[in-house]
Amino acid sequence: MFKKITVLAGAMATTMAASSVSAIQFDGFLTAGASWHDDENKNRYIGSLGDRGVIEDASFETDTRFGLQISSDIAENMSVVSQILGTGVNGNFDAIVEWAYVDYEANDWLSIHAGKIKQPVYLVNDYVEVGYAYPWIRPPVEVYYLNNPLNTVNGIEFLLQFPVGPGVLSFQPYFGSNREDIPNTGGAAFFEAERIRGIDIKYSGKGYTAHASSFSCDVKLQGGFSSQAQLAPPPFPIASVNVDLTGEGKCEVNSAGFNLDMANVVMYAEWQKRLTNETLSRPFGDQDAWYTTLGYRFGKWLPHITFASIDGKASMETDASGDWAVTCATPNPLICGGTGNSLMNFPVAIQTSVTYGLRYEINDSAALKIEHSVVDVEQDPSELTDNFGMNFGLFDTSFTNMPPMEKVGVTSIALDVIF
Repeated sequence: MFKKITVLAGAMATTMAASSVSAIQFDGFLTAGASWHDDENKNRYIGSLGDRGVIEDASFETDTRFGLQISSDIAENMSVVSQILGTGVNGNFDAIVEWAYVDYEANDWLSIHAGKIKQPVYLVNDYVEVGYAYPWIRPPVEVYYLNNPLNTVNGIEFLLQFPVGPGVLSFQPYFGSNREDIPNTGGAAFFEAERIRGIDIKYSGKGYTAHASSFSCDVKLQGGFSSQAQLAPPPFPIASVNVDLTGEGKCEVNSAGFNLDMANVVMYAEWQKRLTNETLSRPFGDQDAWYTTLGYRFGKWLPHITFASIDGKASMETDASGDWAVTCATPNPLICGGTGNSLMNFPVAIQTSVTYGLRYEINDSAALKIEHSVVDVEQDPSELTDNFGMNFGLFDTSFTNMPPMEKVGVTSIALDVIF
C-alpha cells in the first residue's frame, strides 16, 4: 500500500521507476464524494482544496476529483513527471496540469527539480489530492486552507537526502514565482507571488515523519468584486459594497508537523502561521492554525477524531486613499459610520472544529470514508474586537449572507481509489 501511495504522490524524495528509457508510466487516483452542511444562513463552506465549497444541499462538486500522474525516464538519471487534476468547479469538471517538472538525479544524495513544482509546506503536501493516502476525506481545512491558493511554484528546487540513524534527513530549498486567481472571487481577482524562497526540512523513518518549513515571497494583488451585503440581521438594510483586493506586500509562512503510524496507532499534528504586511494585509490578515488527529486501526476499520483551530487578527492597514478593503458603494453614515464610506478590512477566520471520522479499507486500492464535523465560528463580541466585530470562519466571505451564528454540522462521505 505504501509503495502505491509513494508512486501516486510523485514523492519528490523518490526516483521514478520505469522499465526502460523513454517508457511512459501512468498512475492515477479518484475520489467520489458528497458533502453538505446545516447552516441556517445558507453560507458556503469554503474550507476545501480549491475554489469549491460545501453547501446545505448534498453536492458531489466539493470532494470529487480525478488525477492522473504521468512519468517518463528520458535518460539514465533524468525523468519528466506531471500530474493532471480534474475537480468539480462551479458545476463543471475542469482539468488542469497541477504540476510538471524535470527530475535530474545529480548523485545519490542530490536531485534537482525544475518546472511547475509542488510547494513543500505540509505533511501530506506531495499527495494532498490523493484521498486514499490519508485518513480524512479532506485534510484539516484550518491548516490546509491557510496557504491557499499558493500551493505550486514555477521554479526550481533541490532535494538533498542523507541517511541519519534509522531514518532519512532531507533538505528541500526552492525558489520561484506563481500567479493564481484568488479563490471564491469568481476569477475577478488574482495575485502574483514573486521571489518565492523557502525550505522544508524533514526526517522520515519507518512509520513516522517530522518536518518544519518556512517560506517568504513578495505579493501583488489585483481586482475585487461587488456584493449586496447583509451585515446584520433583518430588518437591518442590505448594503451595496465594493470589495477591493488590490494591494502589495510581503508574506511569510512557517509550519511544522509530525505523523505516526505504528502498532495500529495513527497520529497527525500540524501547526502553521501566516504573516503579511502593507496593503497585502487588507484581505489577508495574520493567521495561525493547528490540528491534531488521533486514530486507532481495528483490522480494516480506522476510527479517528480531529481537533482543529484557526485564529488571527484583521489588519487595520488602508490603501493610498485611506480606505479599508470593503467600502460602501455610496457614502452611507448609518452603515459605514462617520461621513465616509470605508467599512472594514477582510475579517480573518476564527473558528474551532471537531471532526469524527471512520475509514474502511475495502481492499489494497480503495477505501470508504464517512465524516462529521462540528464547526464553531466564534461570535462572542469580546473575542472579535480585533476582527471588525464580524467573523465568517472558513465560510464564504462575499457578505451576501449573515455569518453562521450557531455551530454548523458538515457531513461528508467519499470513496477513494488508486490505480
